[in-house]
Amino acid sequence: MRRHAFCVLLLLLALPAIAKERYNFWAKEKIRYHDTRVKNDPYNPQLRVLLANAYYGDGSYYEAAVQLEKALELQADYAEAHCNLGIVRQAQSMVVAAENHYREALRLDSTLVDAMAGLGTMLCASGRHAEGLEFLESTLRRDALRDDARFNLGVAYHKVGDFRRATDHLSLLFRRYPGYPGLGHALSQAYFARGLTLLQAELPAEALDFLLKSKELQRDAADVHYAEGLAQLRLQNLPAAEAAFTEAIALDEEHVPAMHNLAQVLDMQGRPEEAEPYFLRVARLTPHLDSIEAARNATYDEKILLH
Repeated sequence: MRRHAFCVLLLLLALPAIAKERYNFWAKEKIRYHDTRVKNDPYNPQLRVLLANAYYGDGSYYEAAVQLEKALELQADYAEAHCNLGIVRQAQSMVVAAENHYREALRLDSTLVDAMAGLGTMLCASGRHAEGLEFLESTLRRDALRDDARFNLGVAYHKVGDFRRATDHLSLLFRRYPGYPGLGHALSQAYFARGLTLLQAELPAEALDFLLKSKELQRDAADVHYAEGLAQLRLQNLPAAEAAFTEAIALDEEHVPAMHNLAQVLDMQGRPEEAEPYFLRVARLTPHLDSIEAARNATYDEKILLH
């Protein structure tokens, strides 16, 4: 039996307006075409699924669901129809119904990767990471080129704090498809989290490697520059630490930890007259520090970024 599962990659979101209009035009043409076929053969469940696909492609979720329900009335054991109805219900935020249809699809066909990917993604999004991760891993074992599953798997691993697996999956996807929507930000955040973990483990050289990768993908994040400065400071590379803290302040002029550490670095380089204004700004911006001396003796490290 031919499979008619939806493609869940939303690549069209990245297309220009003209391409979107062209897509919408062809989506409606598909609806008209498949609607005619269904009218000529109303008891064919596969044609109902094709019409549902066309409605889904046009963003008409209610109409897509109607056709899929009718397909299942005609053939209750149609695994792909259950899978596609799960996708539609998920798009409608009807998570219980979506889960039921995904599970029924997999009961009927345990190799259906669209159902695995959809169920795994939905479970992770609802906080049921342990089970969701298993379904997403199973998806990739059957189809290593399933980009949406790999992206969602990387994000899910990040959320549960497994930054090594998160960066492994997201960096692999980046090599294969660097323009995947949202990937640059997600990979930057995963590198950043992994760098902070290594920094806390007193491994500044290893941490710096991941922080620089994070900065390459997201140069406008003040906290990434700040963390880079901490790593450089622990490696006793004072000029590099100064540059990183300065960049963090340029991006966020009230970044107190960066100001404090920049002032310390300037002090360590024998430039107290340059350090003093930064200590004064720290004291003014921090209510519990009532003097420049209190600001000088304060401590700001990576822990403020780990909460």
